[in-house]
Amino acid sequence: MKMTKFFALLASVALFAACTESSKDEEKPEPQPQPEPSGAITLSADKTTIELGESVTFTVTMKNAETGETTDITTEASLYDSNLDKVSNPFTPTASGSYNINAVYGPESSNVLTITVMAQMPAVPEDTEPSNLTFNHRILLIDHTGVNCGYCPNMTDNLIALEESDMHHMYNEVTCHAGGMASGDPGNSNAANALNKFQSNYIEGYPNICVNFHTTTVGNYATATFLNQMRNVFNQHVKKDGASVGISLAVAGDATNVYCAAQIKAKDSKEYKAVAWLLESGIYSPNQAGAKKDVHRIYNYALRNISGTYSQSNVAGESIGWLEEGQTIDQAFKLPITSTKWNHENMGVLVIVSAKDSQGRWEVVNTAYCPTGESKGYEYIK
Repeated sequence: MKMTKFFALLASVALFAACTESSKDEEKPEPQPQPEPSGAITLSADKTTIELGESVTFTVTMKNAETGETTDITTEASLYDSNLDKVSNPFTPTASGSYNINAVYGPESSNVLTITVMAQMPAVPEDTEPSNLTFNHRILLIDHTGVNCGYCPNMTDNLIALEESDMHHMYNEVTCHAGGMASGDPGNSNAANALNKFQSNYIEGYPNICVNFHTTTVGNYATATFLNQMRNVFNQHVKKDGASVGISLAVAGDATNVYCAAQIKAKDSKEYKAVAWLLESGIYSPNQAGAKKDVHRIYNYALRNISGTYSQSNVAGESIGWLEEGQTIDQAFKLPITSTKWNHENMGVLVIVSAKDSQGRWEVVNTAYCPTGESKGYEYIK
């Protein structure tokens, strides 16, 4: 039975009980299911996303079908959650998560409103150099890979060598387990599928490294050749005089959600977009094709989720508006853990900021990564 029918049934029970309260000895017939909500009453809230400990205040209105007039019936209506437990107004949740709230008034049932409750948002580190705008520039490296790709373990070796090189401070890494090589891949996710489709025109076989959203790709080479290729990439794309923005962030989470607080400070006056990607490391895959070492069977920085309402067309997130030089803006991201197979203790958040390039595309201008339970201040050029 749909949730709305449950609430309609509850309304029927409440109404019948009120009418027969004075005749307790009278036999009560079984309540009859009510039709779907007619839209006559509407439930709204002063906010739909709160931190744990905050309250939500609801308003219930009724519209007269004949006159079109709207009446506030908040004090007369009753509120219930999806478990059919009565909800107070104001509502102060005692646990993080999502709450589906419905109002009933007589036989009428309202729309269902989802309230998202975040655990306490972590605090970003204090900026010890507020006038400093020379931010270290980290480009985005996306490794398109899959469990059925026999050449992909070689890319794992290459990325380990890159991390151990003098270029380790010039990038942040994401592994995208999607596409034709990812059938049965434990690193796969809906977010990875969206990213794979977004970059499909740049993927030239597997494994393949995409740089930022729209630029150079690097294929499967011997390690020495790969490192030379990546040095050329960094020389071309990393701004030696500093990134357009700096990113400071802190990450906390539980088995339900991961939360990220970020502060973005602009060096260049532009309009920017920001997005948070949830990454998981330590994913064990015993069936990795071509694996010769234990490290080949472990997936790190695998994309699990993307903040906001995302699709193939908006993996870069939402606009945060125009920032002037030296201006900062605070952002908060909630990243749900949608599978019991994901381990929140091995997760971290990558914040990506982008701006329009010369072709009018939203392209990455800087990235910052932070594991869950930690924080990271602005990374200034030393």
